[in-house]
Amino acid sequence: MIVILAVLAATSASPFGQSSPPHLSLRQLQARAPSCDDPRGCRSLWDIIWSCTVTILLCTWVSVHPNISSPDEGWPRVAVRRVGLMLAALFFPEVMIGWALRQRLAAAELAEMHKGEGWTITHGFFATMGGFMEYEGNQPIRVLLPEQLNFYSLTGNGDFPRIAKEEIEDKSKGDIISKLLVVLQTSWFVTQCITRGIKGLPITELELITVAFAALNFVMYLLWWEKPLNVQRGVRVYKKRETDEPVDDGHVQTTSSVGFWGALRDAALSGFPAAIARGPRMPNDEDGPWLLRVLFWPLQKPGYIFYGEDVEYEKRVGTFYPSRWVTGRMSFATFMLFAATLTFGGIHCVGWSFTFTTVTEQTLWRVASLSMVVAPTLYILLLKAHDYLGDWLVISSHMILVSVYLLSRAVLLVIPFLSLRSLDPAAYHVVHWTSLIPHV
Repeated sequence: MIVILAVLAATSASPFGQSSPPHLSLRQLQARAPSCDDPRGCRSLWDIIWSCTVTILLCTWVSVHPNISSPDEGWPRVAVRRVGLMLAALFFPEVMIGWALRQRLAAAELAEMHKGEGWTITHGFFATMGGFMEYEGNQPIRVLLPEQLNFYSLTGNGDFPRIAKEEIEDKSKGDIISKLLVVLQTSWFVTQCITRGIKGLPITELELITVAFAALNFVMYLLWWEKPLNVQRGVRVYKKRETDEPVDDGHVQTTSSVGFWGALRDAALSGFPAAIARGPRMPNDEDGPWLLRVLFWPLQKPGYIFYGEDVEYEKRVGTFYPSRWVTGRMSFATFMLFAATLTFGGIHCVGWSFTFTTVTEQTLWRVASLSMVVAPTLYILLLKAHDYLGDWLVISSHMILVSVYLLSRAVLLVIPFLSLRSLDPAAYHVVHWTSLIPHV
């Protein structure tokens, strides 16, 4: 919503700060912008917005590998959760890297633990994302956590679920080609921006924040490289039986088979209102006042994403499962979070000397960029000093730092779109790659 409002503000403003009619379109704004005088070709304002928007979408939607949904959930509920993951990646990309790292470490540990069963890290990812569902006859009973897989098999005649890596990869909606295309797209965007800097061409604030997203996107994709993407259903497993009677594996009827309009009707009439009335679910605080949970949800959620949440579901794992870090790896995880934070905030600080439309926007950008580096650093230091400080001081300080971080993220998402109303004419110049080739 913030990005949409920012786009509307940018496309309805005059490029020179003069008053303009509220219905000024993007085409009109582009027509009134300073002209590009490069005879070899120029890019348009729409080209800048389109390339940045597509790259950010790849970094916040395509690159996020969600866990498997419950077989009883319709598409509206799954879509809402997916949008929530995108917003989390938009506002807390460093914390999402923490989740990806926690899941990869757990998957690697499972692969090593069950090496004798032919497990790979792909098997480990599949188990941590809720890929094994216990069935009784024809009905799903519960999702099996990795530590619950013993005495279960695909047929009920064994004591461990043995499944080929190729079968798991067949369930994935993304293969190595599609993943490489995403990485190449983001890498190409970053290469263009670096080349613009080398050639002395201006980089817009929107392109700068996109580079920051792309940098963390590469790390996130690397951590989730072997994780299946957008798996809709897990595999059936049955508890070891005493007899050799065949297992009935007929079609399972679930609420998700009611069709498009049926699911939309159910969500509109019961799902969404009930979810709003219930409010956000927070570990160990589901009975708290509704308004208090709503207000504190965005402040507490980053911590639950990074450290894991203990919310349990019957037919799916938690959204950010696993809920615990692998023993002995917390220090490494904290270092990774610190490195990601410095990288993400540091890239925004590159715009410190950029030209802004107003002094206010320049000041807001500098303060917000610096806050994105300082606030997470203080957050980590407070965690280390928790034993020496009181709980009240630590909790209140965390709330303040997360609030500052959220405000900074909002500022750095809005200002880049506002700055489009007055770009340097040289910002419309394109990089001519032939000029970089040595020649006589």
